[in-house]
Amino acid sequence: MQSISNKMAGEEIGAIAKSPTPVKSVQTKQGQMNFFEALKEANSNKKITKLEWNDKEYYGVMDGAILKLHKPDGKLYSWVISEGDMGGTDWVTL
Repeated sequence: MQSISNKMAGEEIGAIAKSPTPVKSVQTKQGQMNFFEALKEANSNKKITKLEWNDKEYYGVMDGAILKLHKPDGKLYSWVISEGDMGGTDWVTL
């Protein structure tokens, strides 16, 4: 996974990150959500993650009104949501 530092109109907008690469395939079970249900949970100040990431140090969290990705380095990154993230049904809260 690679972080990128971008500038927009001469302003630093910070590091951005893509979702981690899935490490396993998982089946949807009770208690798991789709992305949009997970987003509602994040809006309620809960941490959200995908089971296929297999690392509880990767999770989404709201930072103000922006969904950010927390990575194992302890930092928050602007999150580039993938189609796989939006189509996933293995979202859970931490």
